Amino acid sequence: MNYLIMRKNDPITAAQFSEDGTMIRFSGQILHPELAPLQSKISSGWLRDWWKTRSVPISQGKISEMLLKKGLLGPEDYLVKNLGLSLTDYYWIKPAISDLTWKDVNLFDNDFRDNLLTDLTEPNTSPELTPNSSLQGQLEKTWAISESGDRILIKGNTGHLSAEGINEVIASELHLRQGYENHTSYRLIHIKEKAYDFGCYSKLFTNQQLELVSAYAVVTSEKQPGDQSTYEHFISVCGKYGMDTGQLRRDLEYQIMTDFILSNRDRHLSNISILRDANTLKFLRMAPIYDSGKSLFVGTDVPSSEKGLLRIQTQSFASSELKLLSYVTDRSLVDISKLPSPDYIRRMYQRDSQADPERTERIVKGYEQKISLFEAFQRGEDLRDRVLAKYM
Repeated sequence: MNYLIMRKNDPITAAQFSEDGTMIRFSGQILHPELAPLQSKISSGWLRDWWKTRSVPISQGKISEMLLKKGLLGPEDYLVKNLGLSLTDYYWIKPAISDLTWKDVNLFDNDFRDNLLTDLTEPNTSPELTPNSSLQGQLEKTWAISESGDRILIKGNTGHLSAEGINEVIASELHLRQGYENHTSYRLIHIKEKAYDFGCYSKLFTNQQLELVSAYAVVTSEKQPGDQSTYEHFISVCGKYGMDTGQLRRDLEYQIMTDFILSNRDRHLSNISILRDANTLKFLRMAPIYDSGKSLFVGTDVPSSEKGLLRIQTQSFASSELKLLSYVTDRSLVDISKLPSPDYIRRMYQRDSQADPERTERIVKGYEQKISLFEAFQRGEDLRDRVLAKYM
């Protein structure tokens, strides 16, 4: 199967795919290097790596069940069948013998109906393409179109509780109260035939003029100097693409501190992104904060002591919250007086009919303790010294 890798109507290079959707080879002749995907550029097989990680993870929700019922050979087969389309960028694959254009296939303008959360029982016979084949993350989710025509992302939960959806709404409320506009707004939603009470949804924040580039793509686009942290490497590369690095540092530091308060341990480099101008390719600003569902001790025991709360591990630019806090230079970016109250957290969790009241109280207490620790941090205290002084 021979295709052209495209960015909108510009060809990047030719590629060949196997029956199961694996990219077998691609041409070394890159027609528009500046338009090519940034991800994994430092690898010799960079375009194959990009394609493989572009496909929806087999571990996401009920993807394996869906692939089986639709007679697909795997995630990459699903991706090829949908021309590699996404709602966060403009890359797609065009059959070598085809007169298709971006106008014909792009999903910012063309409708789609595929639903990964509920429509798994029958094969999709619709001729429409779907952006779900490139939807990233482990949590079950789906792209959909609202009655008003907005592209929205609907997210479920890992088990029978609504905690991840509720956490997204709590994070939205926190940023709203802080007056920090660069965040994604989430709302609760009932999803039919699910064991949990609520999922959540948010509107698409990319469009035909703004595309998303993950921090992972940025840091793997250039070789990282041996004496430079991944954090500084990310900022440095963003600066090369015209970004205001001062603003980027403020956005990153604000995110690090609010993630600490919410105990969000899942801010990996695909949950941090920047927005890029479609025409100039200039990096504009960090994308609105998104994916905060793994906050407030979801899936783990709530630490019962300050010691435990100061040892939370993360997936991010650093392996722990304390190491991430060491990157912060302006501790005043978060107004502690404008944080959601503990009672607000309690009331949000009480909306879940299946939530354990005792666990809810432990979560609220953990949140209060994190605020207390953050107060100490804002006063200038080094929390690493606090750990050593109290527990070593």
